[in-house]
Amino acid sequence: MHSRSGSLEAKPPFDFDKTLRFIEGFRPMSGEQDVSGGSLTKAIMVDGRTVVFRVSPERGGRSGLYYELFSDTLVGDVLAERVAKQVSFFLSLDDDLSPFYSIAKGDPQFYPIVKKLVGLHHVKFPTLFEITCWAILAQRSQMPVAHRAKASLIEKFGGSLEVDGTTYRAFPDYQTLKTASVKDILAATKNRRSTERLSSLLSSFGDLDEMFLMTAPYDKAEERLKRIKGIGDWSAQFILFRGLGRIQRLHHNMGPLLKMMEEIYGPEKTLDEISRTYGDWSGYWSVYLRGSNIPTLKTGQD
Repeated sequence: MHSRSGSLEAKPPFDFDKTLRFIEGFRPMSGEQDVSGGSLTKAIMVDGRTVVFRVSPERGGRSGLYYELFSDTLVGDVLAERVAKQVSFFLSLDDDLSPFYSIAKGDPQFYPIVKKLVGLHHVKFPTLFEITCWAILAQRSQMPVAHRAKASLIEKFGGSLEVDGTTYRAFPDYQTLKTASVKDILAATKNRRSTERLSSLLSSFGDLDEMFLMTAPYDKAEERLKRIKGIGDWSAQFILFRGLGRIQRLHHNMGPLLKMMEEIYGPEKTLDEISRTYGDWSGYWSVYLRGSNIPTLKTGQD
């Protein structure tokens, strides 16, 4: 076993305990990592290599996170830097939330929630490829069904690594999954529609420019994603938000969040009003709204 360690900066206020509790309640990644002992341990696949990362509060009371990387091959400088940057992005450590908090102070019905969750940063999917696959698996499927299909893809095509007696499994990266046959993918998903769309994704994902999706005008980035077979309005916006941190807009279809919103604001408040109030921080409003309903976060607030 080879290992490497280092530090990651986090823009304050950052509360890692709230990150852990959010992940505990985030069902699309349920069971895919360990959040015990005040740390997060998870596997990812990079260019076909499985790397396990463990992040915990920085030692000596300093701000930020301390990370350890584990691999069955040598962790060189390039790989270590790449994984560290990916982990930082995954946990949105660079997000400066002061503008969001300033806006929320003028929202008396919502601000009590914000005060309880101060320090919660947006948790994304680890990679663009994983969230795009998930968006396809989750279409017209109940959460348990989609999650079983994802777990099966991990089992059949992903990588695994044992660290401290626990085996961690990584979702396959694009380079690995694109070599799978349609028959094998169907055996994993047990859904012909999802298999067809995953196969189409594998034939076109290499043409996606992740930097363009992160930096282009929102409408252009959304339009580019919708060229992928099976990616519509909801999927494109979900990918931009939960995968790439594009927080400028609310989801196309917020579903259960609308009920939560009504409990806070009453029946008269509209999403258009929320968008006007929070502007480019509308996505963070939804992060905190969702966070307010995660049992592990609510338990830790009191």
